[in-house]
Amino acid sequence: MSQQAGAHIHIGKWTNWSYGPIYGATFTLSERDGTLLSNFLALFVSAAGAAIWRSVSYIIHQCRAGPRLKDGLHHQQQAILRNTGSPGDASWRLIQIPFYWWDHTKRPLARSLPLAALALIYMVSIGLAGVFSGEVTKPAGNETLIRGNNCGTWQLNPGANLQEMVAMSMKILNDTITANTYASACYGKTLNAIQCSQYAQQNIPWTTNQNASCPFAPELCFFGPTSAYEMDTGQIDSHVVLGINAPPQDRVTYRKVTTCSVLRTANYSSMYNNTNVSRSAITYGDTYEQYGFGPIVNVTNYTYEYNLHTREDTNSYTLTPYFANAGDPDNSWVVDQALNRTDSDISIYFLSANNINYMGQVNDPLFNATIPNTILGITYYEASYYVRTLACTDQHQFCNPLKNSCTGLRGHTGATSEIPTLGMSPTQQQTAFRISGAALNIDTYANVIGRGPSALLASQLLYNMMSIPLPPTQWMTEVSNWFATGLAKLQLLTVQFATGPPYDVPGSSIISPGTDEEQKMCYNQKVRSASGTMSFSTLGVTIILAVGTLMIILNFVIDSLVGKIQARTSWGEGRRKAWVDDELLALQKEALEGRGWGPWEEGEHAVPLTVEWGKRMGRADGNARGSMGSLASTVVGGGEGGGKRGGGREEGKGRYRGKEMYSWSGGWSPVQHGDGMGVATREVVGTPEREGLIGDERMGYTVEGIDMTRL
Repeated sequence: MSQQAGAHIHIGKWTNWSYGPIYGATFTLSERDGTLLSNFLALFVSAAGAAIWRSVSYIIHQCRAGPRLKDGLHHQQQAILRNTGSPGDASWRLIQIPFYWWDHTKRPLARSLPLAALALIYMVSIGLAGVFSGEVTKPAGNETLIRGNNCGTWQLNPGANLQEMVAMSMKILNDTITANTYASACYGKTLNAIQCSQYAQQNIPWTTNQNASCPFAPELCFFGPTSAYEMDTGQIDSHVVLGINAPPQDRVTYRKVTTCSVLRTANYSSMYNNTNVSRSAITYGDTYEQYGFGPIVNVTNYTYEYNLHTREDTNSYTLTPYFANAGDPDNSWVVDQALNRTDSDISIYFLSANNINYMGQVNDPLFNATIPNTILGITYYEASYYVRTLACTDQHQFCNPLKNSCTGLRGHTGATSEIPTLGMSPTQQQTAFRISGAALNIDTYANVIGRGPSALLASQLLYNMMSIPLPPTQWMTEVSNWFATGLAKLQLLTVQFATGPPYDVPGSSIISPGTDEEQKMCYNQKVRSASGTMSFSTLGVTIILAVGTLMIILNFVIDSLVGKIQARTSWGEGRRKAWVDDELLALQKEALEGRGWGPWEEGEHAVPLTVEWGKRMGRADGNARGSMGSLASTVVGGGEGGGKRGGGREEGKGRYRGKEMYSWSGGWSPVQHGDGMGVATREVVGTPEREGLIGDERMGYTVEGIDMTRL
């Protein structure tokens, strides 16, 4: 069935009404397209997460910025927050810098670790969010919708010949075998095996009553008037259980009740000796046991007969059923008054154990075996009767849950005829008729006919005419299995209405839906997720795309929006300036100005620009010159220095302890250089200073004790 349904999975949007119009909004894609969407969403979540990090960095930067004097470590942390585009990069840099500052400021590790930890935790969280984005987009249920091209009810064509009738009977038998296989694996099992992941609900539960009232004349029930075995599904919701997808106002319920009992047959059986040679020369003189629970029209004046020779000739069970619809004048079996019910469909079963030898006594009333038989010194037990008889009633009921109105518990025909009286909406009524069509073939008789002894679980315990002993409740186990097979067939045929049968049936055709309400039945069948497709929650995907897009947009505009507010209200103007000045290109501009490279246009620009068009700057033969002054770089031994004013700014230059000394221009603090990464920090001062710069230029930190800020 899963392959059959899988071939008809609906691709596109639909609503799973189990969760309402919002949470149930779903769309199903092919496995290929679904995988692409899943991968895209994972990347999108990661991108949105990176965008959110920039907003988080901005907030942290602004909260830390202020008019108080701060040391170089603080300003480097601010620069990292301003210029790192990912939490991973930020955490790595924030973990590195405190070790360079170890002997140059207070508690560098304690001040950097919280920021680094925040960035690291955020990075891990975004990674997990990308991985688990599929959980957000997963649909509320695990069902998919199927839409078949052969939707409708299949029936024999008028005037079908015998071969075509047999073909249809074989189709019904194959449905029974399929349902029985499913019931064996999935009914009464708590394990959700792969083969059980087909229908909207794994199985249809039911309750039992081992002391139900005898549905026939009280003297017929084997253990008395309150010894029948009743199986009742209760109300089966068309949507929840059968998967007919519909909002609450379009749902119906269905109920199936089956009551069975082993019969006392003493007053309904008799021995008959065949002395009529014209009947059959082969069986002439054979003795038969005949059972008179009503004649078979135009065939016999009894119900069933058993040739006693069969006991010795047959090494398996014999099971023969008969059936009568309640109130149907065309029944082939005219039910005896003691068995007949006008509110139930009746079926009767004649069971013979024949030549089976049980390895212990069997006290079950249907399989009773207490006659000892010693073979090669081993005592076996044979059946106590040639034939034992079981009879069942099947009743159906349809309800309109909106009006709490129900048909009576009736035979199939009677219950179906009352559906129009329940005040149902057109969709409800079509749903009820659709279930009725499936229920036509789930009565006990339909679950046994054609299967012979394979319909008995007891047959699975046979080996070479021998069987292990059976429990005293084996007959209940058998009818429970038939009942479960019928319910599994109800699930199968409900789905099959939408998909059509798995193969063409000669001499049959589909009754296609005509009205709009009938056609709805072709597009509202749910099954549990089939392979080859992927379903997504429309709400979940929408939330991810909407929130992610908002975060990405916020990433681009948050500093501009807040900056405009700060500029207009003069609230946090210093913080705004700090954000602008800590930008990578702004820091580079200041560094280049310090080297005398420029001049640069005044004002705040996203990208700083030189005043002169195409101005060239750079190092040449060890000296760098610009319009704002000169930078002397010398390696000498001794220590002297001097200052001069160049290009309108004061610069210092000199030599210190025989090392290379750079000059700086008003605003840079004395900086030592060691191994590492970073940029020099500055102190806003208006006078030239001189100090030695030792080592390479990759990481700068201030001489211990000097604090800096921007004014």
